[in-house]
Amino acid sequence: MARPILVYGHPASGKSYAFKNLDPDTTIIIDADNKGALPWRGFKKSYNAERKNFFSLNTLDQIANSIKKISDNDAYKHITVLGIDGFNNALAREQVFYDEWFQPKNPYEKYSELAKKTLRIINLAQSMRSNLNIIFTAHVECADINNPTEVDHLLTPGKQLKEKFRIEGNFLYVFYAKIDSDGNHFFETVPVNSTARAPEDCFPPHIPNDFKFIIDTIDAYENGDV
Repeated sequence: MARPILVYGHPASGKSYAFKNLDPDTTIIIDADNKGALPWRGFKKSYNAERKNFFSLNTLDQIANSIKKISDNDAYKHITVLGIDGFNNALAREQVFYDEWFQPKNPYEKYSELAKKTLRIINLAQSMRSNLNIIFTAHVECADINNPTEVDHLLTPGKQLKEKFRIEGNFLYVFYAKIDSDGNHFFETVPVNSTARAPEDCFPPHIPNDFKFIIDTIDAYENGDV
């Protein structure tokens, strides 16, 4: 079973930057945002098409197929981290262009298909090879101030994903990317008006926005080294 990790937050809250300290020789980042860039100086030296570790995908089917290929194909057995950067933008793109791409007979078909494809990707991430960390980054939807039971959560399109299925429930590690009053980026690990979560005593409430630190800490925690 692979290790899925979810990080959500506002734009420019340090989600994509958290990939910076990972080893590019063992990391692949799927640009689901289609930004074509990573947010640090000189990223092209480490992540580019020639190294086959940074590329954009347009559909959820393409993302699902890539997850399976990277997990199962011997050519990628050295890869230990797969990043799906901007996952909720891939969901939104699928919703907007579904009619054009798939020409459904039923105009409401796209909402159920979107939920099914999202579930498929989450299930794939859970079932891939055990030494693979699959990191999803996405935007946040803030709680409705008129609903006292609501909390900040992952932004998803369509009622089925919003009301019937909360994606965060399928992750053991969920982090909320934030910026403090001094402009410092960090990840929140505990559910303070959010769906953030982590196992007991694995992390302090606030941690650096650094996926290498996160993976190293989880490895040590799960092996009983800390």
